[in-house]
Amino acid sequence: MIQKLIKSMRINKSQQREGRMVTLEKNRGPSLIKNFDWFLLVLVLALNILGLIVVRSVSNHLNQPVLFKKQLIASVIGLACMLIMLFIDYKDLRVLSIPAYIGTVFLLVYTLVAGIGREEVGTKGWIDLGFFSFQPSELGKVTLSIVAAVFLERIKQGNGPINYLWLAGTTASLVGLVLMQPDFGTAVVYIFIFACMVFVWGIRYRTILIILVAGLVSLPVLLFGFMDKIFESFQITRILSFLNPEAYARDGAYQVLMSIRYIGSGRIFGVEPGTEKAARHVPEAATDSIFAVIGEEWGFIGTVTVVLLFTLFLLRCLYISRYARDKFGSYIVIGLMAMFLFHFVENVGMNIGMLPVTGIPLPFISYGGSSVLVSYIAVGIILGISMRRQRPMFEVQ
Repeated sequence: MIQKLIKSMRINKSQQREGRMVTLEKNRGPSLIKNFDWFLLVLVLALNILGLIVVRSVSNHLNQPVLFKKQLIASVIGLACMLIMLFIDYKDLRVLSIPAYIGTVFLLVYTLVAGIGREEVGTKGWIDLGFFSFQPSELGKVTLSIVAAVFLERIKQGNGPINYLWLAGTTASLVGLVLMQPDFGTAVVYIFIFACMVFVWGIRYRTILIILVAGLVSLPVLLFGFMDKIFESFQITRILSFLNPEAYARDGAYQVLMSIRYIGSGRIFGVEPGTEKAARHVPEAATDSIFAVIGEEWGFIGTVTVVLLFTLFLLRCLYISRYARDKFGSYIVIGLMAMFLFHFVENVGMNIGMLPVTGIPLPFISYGGSSVLVSYIAVGIILGISMRRQRPMFEVQ
């Protein structure tokens, strides 16, 4: 009897100690300041400062100082939004995902009704706010990453097949509204984000192989059999000029050929100040062709610097996703990283003639308030997830 009593007292004391430890662990939580990713922030600020320098150069050559002023204002507002996102626990995004989705859909529908755009491409993708124009499809990339992460996590937990329908429905609605603008390039970004998130979620390799084979087989049929029904005339010209640039040297391939020419003219260290020509002769020098301006003015060293900064940024995002506290945070980071990856590869690729021309900006560098603002919001979410990450193996506390 006495032995049972002593054993019971020992068990109670052990349970009390464990209870205190659990309570202490809950109260302490992750060290947010200690886990702040200064390396990622430095990379982002370096890219943004580099972009401001290039945009200022373009605005001086074009005698349009308003370009630099708007870019600077957008960068400051973006930084403020990033700081706000740091104070929001990313777990609360589960609750905020549906209101964010509804708001994004409303903005995209409103854009179709009262949006403005560029007449030369026939795209209505901007909302005129008076002092600047906002592009809701940019915000939709962040919304898609959050909403898809919610349903992918639920599916991973085995919470019913209804979440498959919600995942497919929300993704398809966002892609469809963007295609109706029409903005094929941005729609492809949405699809790429979704594909990367599903791949990390755990799709079977056999399924991936079947999709790739089906896509490769159907692509020639779609391009040459239904091209005029699927794409606009300017999009058809871009595709054909990519396949045969010499035949479209004066129209569809002109931008690419000029970009290649001026990137090559920069050689190792760039041209002498005062002899720059890319900003005045390459179409969309401040946005789509900003990489050509960097290549001419800063040469091979400048372009390699940009590529290196983006590579380190993307690898850091991959690291944060790996050590996120849960699948939800990991999926969000993968989605946002996919957004930055596609923008980077597509913008650089089209400027060197490796990919077709699309209106895809280079994040933090190309002129565009919507792009800068949304990019900083995305970085704020990534940093917030990093601050609340789990402790990596062998990390010194």
